[in-house]
Amino acid sequence: MSLLLAAVVHLTFQNHARRYLLHVPARLPARAPLVLVFHGGSEPPENMEKMSRFDELADREHFIVAYPAAVDKNWADGRGSTPEEQEGIDDVGFVRAVIADIRKQHPLDDRRIFATGPSNGGIFSNRLGCEMADTFAAIGPVIGTMASNLAPNCKPSQPISVVGIQGLDDPLMPFAGGEEGGLHHLGRGGRIEGGRATQELWARLNGCSGAPSSITMLRDADDGTRVVKRSWSRCRAGSEVAWYEIEGGGHRWPPRQGERPAVERLARKAFGVSSQNIDATKTLWEFFKRHAKGP
Repeated sequence: MSLLLAAVVHLTFQNHARRYLLHVPARLPARAPLVLVFHGGSEPPENMEKMSRFDELADREHFIVAYPAAVDKNWADGRGSTPEEQEGIDDVGFVRAVIADIRKQHPLDDRRIFATGPSNGGIFSNRLGCEMADTFAAIGPVIGTMASNLAPNCKPSQPISVVGIQGLDDPLMPFAGGEEGGLHHLGRGGRIEGGRATQELWARLNGCSGAPSSITMLRDADDGTRVVKRSWSRCRAGSEVAWYEIEGGGHRWPPRQGERPAVERLARKAFGVSSQNIDATKTLWEFFKRHAKGP
């Protein structure tokens, strides 16, 4: 269990009352890494904190974790289809304000600041990679690819490592790309790039050479899913692009943990299978801690 509960921090940005949850472990290095975790659309940050269990990992690994809250629970992620984008909400600027606010109280390791999140938060993480490569050492979008509106204009100021986790049978974020929302029309719509297109875009932006390696991961559970890792390691400035494709995986942060059978049945029907063959939180952190920002 986590040693400390996340505190709620309030700040004003663009004349909006904004907030974020902040978890600071009892033991930290002199300058601490920071992981920002962005919730999915229509979700509060409290759900993201509970689902990801990043607090417990932060206590063991000695990093700070923050869970920012979007205006009306949706990030301006680049699709152009969320009300926040249509209202001119500057969520990229808000992220800079959150980091600055945390830095006032806690010395941060500026070479080890990372961003992740699922769905709307995953698409937004891709946007942050495009627009805040000066700040983030790596991003980790989960079940969320690049917004199609953003892809042609994505020009990071420097290489940035990327790790993605995505289900091939995601009913909301089509792996092949297209309109977000699926048959259930959940989310805010707007076009997204496919999983392979997003991987290859980041490999190109990072100057990676050669074809990606492909490794099938060992299975921990016979749940109808299989995880294949595709990665490019010969990239500029020591950056890396890695993508975990979950065959049979749906629109879920894996693995599921402790849901009642009735709740799990409903979740499977709407969102597909949550693979038990990969732990998203641990996988993201293992990647992050290998990729500090270069000079």
